[in-house]
Amino acid sequence: MDMTFRFARIRGNANVYTVRNDTESPDMSTNGTDLIQAIREDHQQIKSLLETVRTQLDAEAFQKLVSKLAVHETAEEEVVHPLTRNAPGGEPVVEQRLEEEDKGKKALSELEKMGVQDPRFPASFEQLRTDVLAHAQHEEQDEHPKLARSVDAKKLESLARVFRSAENTAPTHAHSMSPESATGNIAVGPFVAIADRARDAIRNAMRDERG
Repeated sequence: MDMTFRFARIRGNANVYTVRNDTESPDMSTNGTDLIQAIREDHQQIKSLLETVRTQLDAEAFQKLVSKLAVHETAEEEVVHPLTRNAPGGEPVVEQRLEEEDKGKKALSELEKMGVQDPRFPASFEQLRTDVLAHAQHEEQDEHPKLARSVDAKKLESLARVFRSAENTAPTHAHSMSPESATGNIAVGPFVAIADRARDAIRNAMRDERG
């Protein structure tokens, strides 16, 4: 059973969200997208890439997944988690998400070393896929409601643009592995280079938003 959920804006109250089962048709329109919607659209794209890699064991799809996860997780670290920390009860929620993300980065690093042709890859990837989907569900159920309650609607909309600013920073080819990123993130081959570019783009976008 698909236990993922999505938030839908209630007409007349931009800061209130209801939880709806994902069997309903999602609205992926970019018009009026706020930060929570942008994150959820990313989750759907990540879910699709996970399924492609799982069923096809395609190296190019796997690298696209690495790039997507690098940009997505960096954007959450720079934009989303700081907001959640400032929300009532947000600190333990963020710490739990960071632990999950750290575990995922380590698993991704091992998968990159294997490559999709390694006979160990399918089983290890399935565990990663399970963990990533659970992580996304935890964000949607535990973190997003706090954002919806504590962050102004206009700020959520402006931060969606910041969140998206890193999307074009991911290279199409892998980079050599480095020991860690500028902020100490776990190295996962191209993940580090992509994350550092995304971080720069996000911080520049945040400066632009502040004027």
